[in-house]
Amino acid sequence: RSKDRLKRLSGGERIKVPVMYDGSGNFKRYSGAEVLDITPYEGITNAFFDWKQAATAVIITGLDKRSNMGESRVRDLQKDKIFQAEATLGDNLASDAYSDGTANGSKQTTGLAAMVATTTTSGTYASINFGNNTKWRNQAIASVGAAAVNLLPNLRTLVNNCGVVAGVEGRIDGIFTTQTVQEALEALIIPAVRYGSGEKGDLSNDPIFRGADIQWEAKCQSGTLYALNSQHIFGFVHRDADFAMSDAGLQIPINQDAWVGPILWQGNMGTNLREALGKLTGIT
Repeated sequence: RSKDRLKRLSGGERIKVPVMYDGSGNFKRYSGAEVLDITPYEGITNAFFDWKQAATAVIITGLDKRSNMGESRVRDLQKDKIFQAEATLGDNLASDAYSDGTANGSKQTTGLAAMVATTTTSGTYASINFGNNTKWRNQAIASVGAAAVNLLPNLRTLVNNCGVVAGVEGRIDGIFTTQTVQEALEALIIPAVRYGSGEKGDLSNDPIFRGADIQWEAKCQSGTLYALNSQHIFGFVHRDADFAMSDAGLQIPINQDAWVGPILWQGNMGTNLREALGKLTGIT
């Protein structure tokens, strides 16, 4: 959110993101009035991301509602129920952010496991085959092994590989991993460790490696580390289904003594430059 990477969209059959895979091809050094090279070129294609949907339902029984009225009312039951549903929806979407998008018949968000793949030589991501398109392959180093010996040198190489991509904007600014790996990495970079200021726009008081905040998340796959460039990662959400309840609010079903209303989310995750993203696996 702080870097304007959450895009609210108004519709479309799919989410389309332009991807540059080659330069113009008509670069020319010249002198004076020499004719320039104006040969037409392509070099840009589109990545397509399907809409994914998720929801939780707010349900308040008639018994609960009537029992929480008058002098017996302690809290606003409706607000508590909505908060509970939103928290559940958000927690599950956070899990999906690390997924490969294949759960529940591929209804799941196409998360980091697909965006930053372990296998880079074959496969399809966002309707582009990266088996025969090397520009659509992320950086990956597998079987890292013992963190005490191998983590820092492999991380240096990974970050450097992510930064040498032609046309890359910015640099790795977020490292996401498990608590175990984060603690091992923090121990390795002490006493040279620096911490963020905790000010607005800073992720938190987390250690920093090469300018990138090191975060841990329990939902990250074991032994895995993601090196991310926020300039090239996007979250998409439909403006009418951004943790949204219908204008009608809670409704009463004809066959239940209850008030029911779904909270909806529709969106996905994506990137326009996989080469600038990296992954370490097999960290022990």
